[in-house]
Amino acid sequence: MVQHKNLNVVCILVFASFFAWAGCASVANPTLADVRSGHGRGQLPADTTLQPGEMRAEVIEIDPSRREVRVQTDDGRRQVLEYDNNRTRVAYHGWAYNVDQLEQGDMIAFQPSPRDINFVDTIRIQEPVQTRPAAPFAQRSPMPPRADVIARPDVIEGTVERIQYDLGVFDVRPRTGRMVTVSIPYNAKAADVENFRRLRRGDHVRVEGEFVNSENLQLSAFLAPR
Repeated sequence: MVQHKNLNVVCILVFASFFAWAGCASVANPTLADVRSGHGRGQLPADTTLQPGEMRAEVIEIDPSRREVRVQTDDGRRQVLEYDNNRTRVAYHGWAYNVDQLEQGDMIAFQPSPRDINFVDTIRIQEPVQTRPAAPFAQRSPMPPRADVIARPDVIEGTVERIQYDLGVFDVRPRTGRMVTVSIPYNAKAADVENFRRLRRGDHVRVEGEFVNSENLQLSAFLAPR
């Protein structure tokens, strides 16, 4: 009888120790969902340390339709990270997540893709936006325009790579620089709409407009549709 009681006591102590350890582990190693909801304690030292070859950047936008994550690196450059829904892994505290769980303002680390691979393999979250003391990129107030600077239209020239007639956009690859997406405004001139409809991949174009960010230009006129 005494042996049974002792056995029961030992079992209770073992289970109590296990649940106490599990509770401590969950506090010490919160998941991304915990941190975003305010129940976690933020990043671990391993999260904020750059690994060899990694770059640090802030998430500006996630575009699921194009499978792209647009970021701004620490040195101020804009980059587009292409991802694969089934192969790209988002990691935080050793936990794995899908890319669609990234949020604007997250600080991340990534390895630039090799030339023979067109998507990023792993994105490590260094700081979720909810734990950052400063406002994220999208919430920063832009610099007020100088009164002595006259706005001039931007002009790009290059080869048409992709056309999405239903969305009113097309991609232009200049001779130098990154691909630019040109969008047709809803109030575009009839001649510009017609030029857009006649575009074909491989056409050479020269257009002017206004950059809304480093990769997107809103068209104001076709200067040379062909």
